[in-house]
Amino acid sequence: MGEISETSRFQGRVVKILSDKRGGFILPDDKSDNLYFIASQVENEKIETLKPGDPVTFTVGKGKEGKVVFANKVKLVSAEKTNKDCTTETRFHGHVKKIFINRQSGYITLEGSTQDLYFIAKQVEKNKLETLKVGDAVTFTIGESEDGRRFANRIQLINFDQIEQNDTPAELNPTPITCDELKNQIIEQFKRIVHTTSSSEFEDLTFLLLKNLGIHYLYQYDKRNQAGRADGFFIIGNLAVMYDCTLREGFEEYKKDQIENYINKLEQAQLTFNLRSSDGVQKKKTLRIDGKSKQVWIITLGQTREISDYGNIKVKEVSVNHLIWLLQERLNRDVIEEDDLALNLLSRIEKVIPA
Repeated sequence: MGEISETSRFQGRVVKILSDKRGGFILPDDKSDNLYFIASQVENEKIETLKPGDPVTFTVGKGKEGKVVFANKVKLVSAEKTNKDCTTETRFHGHVKKIFINRQSGYITLEGSTQDLYFIAKQVEKNKLETLKVGDAVTFTIGESEDGRRFANRIQLINFDQIEQNDTPAELNPTPITCDELKNQIIEQFKRIVHTTSSSEFEDLTFLLLKNLGIHYLYQYDKRNQAGRADGFFIIGNLAVMYDCTLREGFEEYKKDQIENYINKLEQAQLTFNLRSSDGVQKKKTLRIDGKSKQVWIITLGQTREISDYGNIKVKEVSVNHLIWLLQERLNRDVIEEDDLALNLLSRIEKVIPA
């Protein structure tokens, strides 16, 4: 967190409640070290009301050596406040990817990632939306809506004409990168999935991981109309998979009815999806799945294993760590074809995969 005031308020998420309920840990939104808090520092609520993943604001306290180690005056962020403006003070860099003038909105790509963040015109500071164009470099803070989706806030256009050549930040003149370095960075970034505490973020990151595996027929359900439905569906080769993501341990009883619903859908000859494109337009997509090998995947932070076999449909728990391992294998291969991925790489889900 650097040099900060102990009276400033910050935002983060509860990552752990200690078993005796007398304290816990909070991960700040800037992804710095976890901060410890005690029950007496929870304001307006009892510690029993907090659970991992809850958004909170807090001040900070320092330990004996002057390092920030404590979260004080912890307040739970209500859904109403989160939906209006739940944001950190940390500013990020990115560039404008899309602009929808008629909708007074657009998307910004976060620097160093493939993640796109939605924004609306009123969040563009000092400049009107009409002054922005695709490709413009911007800085912004990040907020999170009630359903867990992150968006860009307080957007400022970077005016390179006002930057003296000698004052150009080092990050604007990056050093070249080798192919091996880039592959390692990609894998290391995906490995951070296991540290997320947001179910919505876990779903989005898993979808991105599957895309990077090279699965072309891949669909993510619209989260606004997702109650009781799977998170997504894909076809690769002769394999059709309906998948659901969860951070919950011991999910089998909790998801029993949902799994049976997924199986019933896969037993049909075709599936119809209500999909939402990046510009917000709703559309329907129908795919024939008769004659294909069918599976239900529950993607978790746990282990890969077969849960049950319903005739011609298998239900499996699939570790996100194993999917990351498959991506590493794919990046290191010289020849990649869809049949190769379907028959060889994904078939390793059936085997013991090294950690």
